[in-house]
Amino acid sequence: MTFLNFFSNDWCSLPWTPWVPFTADKHEFRIIPKDPGLYRIRPAGKDFLMYIGETRRTLHQRLNELRQSLRNKDLMPWNDPHTAAPSLWAWRDAESERSSDLEDEKRHQTSSSAERSSDLEEKKSPSGLFEYECSAAPLDASQAVRRGVESFLLYRYRQEYGESTLCNFGRFHKRYRKSTNRRENLRGEKLEESQKDNPAGGPSISPLKVIGRPGDPDWMGLHWAERKTLSSDTIAHVAPGPGLYLLFDTNSGEIFYIGQSGNCQKRLLDHSRNSWHGKVLQFSSYIDNKIVLPHNLKELENDLIGNFFEIYRKVPEYQFGNNQ
Repeated sequence: MTFLNFFSNDWCSLPWTPWVPFTADKHEFRIIPKDPGLYRIRPAGKDFLMYIGETRRTLHQRLNELRQSLRNKDLMPWNDPHTAAPSLWAWRDAESERSSDLEDEKRHQTSSSAERSSDLEEKKSPSGLFEYECSAAPLDASQAVRRGVESFLLYRYRQEYGESTLCNFGRFHKRYRKSTNRRENLRGEKLEESQKDNPAGGPSISPLKVIGRPGDPDWMGLHWAERKTLSSDTIAHVAPGPGLYLLFDTNSGEIFYIGQSGNCQKRLLDHSRNSWHGKVLQFSSYIDNKIVLPHNLKELENDLIGNFFEIYRKVPEYQFGNNQ
């Protein structure tokens, strides 16, 4: 297997633990630290990541509860407290069924179809089912910093691998419906053949190119509109549609917030009604004239946050609800 940076024990200068199977016994699982921090999940034998997350609880508790929630192979877990659990379950279930179908087809091959059988083996995943492994990195920092590092890791993964992890940004298997939270009590399941694909199963959008610096007119290869004062009058001239936007402190020119929306004009109008602690803000937007799926907008937003963090080693002041 080609060396993959995002599998290494010092990826992005963090002290990652060795990879531990979800099926590990209590003794082996003790290698996961009892500290807050970051974690990553991969399928054994594959060359990609399923999920990157952060927790202010202990990593050991978070990941142990996550693996416990996946033990029931017949019921998709709820969307809380682990939002990645339904997606991890769906991918494992889908791969299990696909592997079973391939095995059934293989058993029906005759000795005269050796070439066809060889082709079938190439299509089969190297390790069959998705058996998950995790690796964790403790990080003693504020929640805003941890979430900033999480965004940075997702950004770096997209730059290195060329697309997002399968279970971040609301991505989901296209042939499954996601469970709701426990209160809403709607269990997810595989879709019927007659039902349309889950839009969250659409492809990942390519990572933005690393161009310029935060706030530049061509930052990350996008054509940002001229900055305007954040007011209902100026927002009225923003074209309706999905896109990305930046909020700036008028006095310092510093980016205070990076956002995305399926309707940027409406979202900016909502922001204009906030007090922002008496600060006068400006905004700049990038509106996409195409239909953009929600998970793709979140991917692009994260590319911006990740690059901002890479340069400044912090997130914008109001990102993640720091002050607003």
